[in-house]
Amino acid sequence: MGFLSAWRERRRERAALLHPVPDELWDWAVKEHRIFRWLCPADLARLRSLAAAFLAEKTFDPVGGAVVDEELRVSVAAQACLPLLGLPGGLDWYRDFSTIIVTPREYAVAKRDWDEAGVVHEYDDEFAGEAFDLGPVALSRVDIEASGWGDGYNVVIHEMAHKLDGRSGGHDGCPPLHRGMEPGAWKRAFSAAYADLRERLEKPAPRKPRRGRLKAGGRALPRLDPYAAESPDEFFAVACEYFFEKPFVLKAEYPEVFAQLVLFFGRDPGAEPAGEPAATAGPAGPGARPEA
Repeated sequence: MGFLSAWRERRRERAALLHPVPDELWDWAVKEHRIFRWLCPADLARLRSLAAAFLAEKTFDPVGGAVVDEELRVSVAAQACLPLLGLPGGLDWYRDFSTIIVTPREYAVAKRDWDEAGVVHEYDDEFAGEAFDLGPVALSRVDIEASGWGDGYNVVIHEMAHKLDGRSGGHDGCPPLHRGMEPGAWKRAFSAAYADLRERLEKPAPRKPRRGRLKAGGRALPRLDPYAAESPDEFFAVACEYFFEKPFVLKAEYPEVFAQLVLFFGRDPGAEPAGEPAATAGPAGPGARPEA
């Protein structure tokens, strides 16, 4: 760790001590989000400190009438920091942005694509979230509230995965790897899985919104969200969602990808820690979450 990184880490530790996440809010966040159920007490304490420092550094900017309350802020911070628990450098991975734009729900974006014949196609797309290069992250409140249930969908982790990916200088599905990790092994695992998913879908995946599951040609699709077939960077972001939301599904579908993510994130979320779960699920369930 360099001098500036060490200085930033000390500053964040002080911020977390001076402005901790209140007990009531933290207990709510842990019980409300099933992806935190099997974190051990030490991991929960580390996550709480990271979340407090995240909240001290990031500004939430509501637009279009969106409401940003304390529960939403803590929910975003905790889920955004979950991937950082085993990453050296902690919040330095997110130092290229300071603002989180919150919209009430999915928002329309004008898009332009060129097909193989060079014909331009213009259309309106709906985004649940967006990570801008060296800029803010946009998140839909509806989709924030639909994240963390352990069903494979997590817009916060998805967009933060794009931020991790971008630390390598581009969005290609390969973040900066740690010392001892083989870039060749990463590329082989992810390239093979991405090609396999596209082949099984038989055509490029539908664009956003990514809610729900589809069928192609009457056949059941792979258990991974079809949006992962959009591009290598989207495959990486969706794989990160499943790694923390439904690790057993990702491990069953693409074990080599799962193994690389275990090395990268420094943990195996599919393995239960020693002792009892750190928290139990709250009274609400997937059926009680807000509708899109």
